[in-house]
Amino acid sequence: MNKRISVGQRIVDACVKMNVVSAVEGEELLKIIQEKDQSSIDDFLLDEHIVDHETLLKILQRIYGIQSYDVRGHFFNHELVLVFPQDFLTNNALIPLDVDVEGDILTVVVSDPEDEEIIDQVSNYVPYTVNIVVGIRRDICDAIEEYYDKDVINGDIDDEENREDDDLADSDIVDLD
Repeated sequence: MNKRISVGQRIVDACVKMNVVSAVEGEELLKIIQEKDQSSIDDFLLDEHIVDHETLLKILQRIYGIQSYDVRGHFFNHELVLVFPQDFLTNNALIPLDVDVEGDILTVVVSDPEDEEIIDQVSNYVPYTVNIVVGIRRDICDAIEEYYDKDVINGDIDDEENREDDDLADSDIVDLD
């Protein structure tokens, strides 16, 4: 049995156990999922409104046996993200979340925690012990794209420079009253 079928089967089993679909619907769902690329299973479930984000995160947590994390709306540490090339993050659907208080464990959100090489690959960029949590592929890739969007990055810098210029200009105003 290949990995795609295994993940698909586990997703369907979790959907049935969580009463998202009936056993009969689960059988039909498995047939459809088996025809999909593993990277598109999450998208299919969301796009077809079979599950919502919260439920999908619970399913992923259940099938992989690790914590899940919703990256939507999270403000990522810019310096930490910049350690990794954009292509590396996108191709592996992973994004660094944070470094623990002691500064020795890096938590990354990945869409495929069963990728046996991912920890070694992340370790090529950082000296931390790597902790993995699972997230939704689409959301991870959207967060990476948003972060690396030149207009957003430049816009943030331009906005900061404009605020500093405005502050300087305001300080030059003399009250003649």
